[in-house]
Amino acid sequence: MAYEKKPGDVSLFETEKMGRESAPDHQGYFIAHRDIKAGEKIAIALWAGRQNSARSFGGKVSDSPKPQPSQPKQPTDLFGNPVSIEKDGKGGR
Repeated sequence: MAYEKKPGDVSLFETEKMGRESAPDHQGYFIAHRDIKAGEKIAIALWAGRQNSARSFGGKVSDSPKPQPSQPKQPTDLFGNPVSIEKDGKGGR
């Protein structure tokens, strides 16, 4: 049974230049796992030497983790206890 390509798969193969030095060293493709916007950075991971071919690479395309919105931290004392800050700038409990 032949390998079936899945969304997110990456394949990269060494090019046989056959005397053409301007030919690329490697060529390949990836199967998009979602719509991709122009200029968007896409993370990929590659592993060398797929079965029966030491001159190829295979891998995965994935979404970069999105930064979580940071919430303002509540001030704490030296022991990690929450400290409230009043309008006059003086701390209290």
